[in-house]
Amino acid sequence: MGSTPRSLASPRVVNIHDLRRLAQRRLPRVVFDYLDGGAEDEVTMRENCRIFEDVTFRPRQAVAIAECDLRTHVLSADLSFPVVLAPIGYSRLMHPGGEVAAAAAAGEAGLAYTLSTMSGHKLESVREASKGPVWYQLYLVGGREVAEAGIDRARRAGFSALVVTIDTPVAGMRERDPRNAGAALRPGRLRAAVPGGSRRDASRLGGNHARVRSP
Repeated sequence: MGSTPRSLASPRVVNIHDLRRLAQRRLPRVVFDYLDGGAEDEVTMRENCRIFEDVTFRPRQAVAIAECDLRTHVLSADLSFPVVLAPIGYSRLMHPGGEVAAAAAAGEAGLAYTLSTMSGHKLESVREASKGPVWYQLYLVGGREVAEAGIDRARRAGFSALVVTIDTPVAGMRERDPRNAGAALRPGRLRAAVPGGSRRDASRLGGNHARVRSP
């Protein structure tokens, strides 16, 4: 009865807020603000977080449940529970493993992983890393020819679904980014911000589309 409900690797990290504080101390400011920030006055971002406070779990005691099964079926994929990892661009900025590590973790958990167009690793490497379903998220940038080449490359690599982002006709005004030395997230200026990265690593962070014409 007195056992800890979950194993904690560090007493300093008990919840997501502790992780955020650690990230703020460890990451270069330009990287942390990219990860932590949103567009304009960040009203939408704050609301997206606050809305979870409206969700309440209501425990039901003394109810006989023969089996708890959270498995589900989504887009021809069997998932261990109804969660899909959403695409996060430039994940390699936060960790050298980036998208490859995230895809591998999702596969181990029996979940689907969605790879962002703006990836720091080759999409073939991401697909190979996961034992579960991997989907490809497409930004309509670079023109039709580039988009179609990216889709074909993802299909040949074994991605099983296409996630198309249509609500970004123009890039949002992320006000933290210009305050952090203007175009600091351009590939040519990323070398110092990539944990364990090199000039070659930084040059590859322009996304999968940057490599479509010369895979």
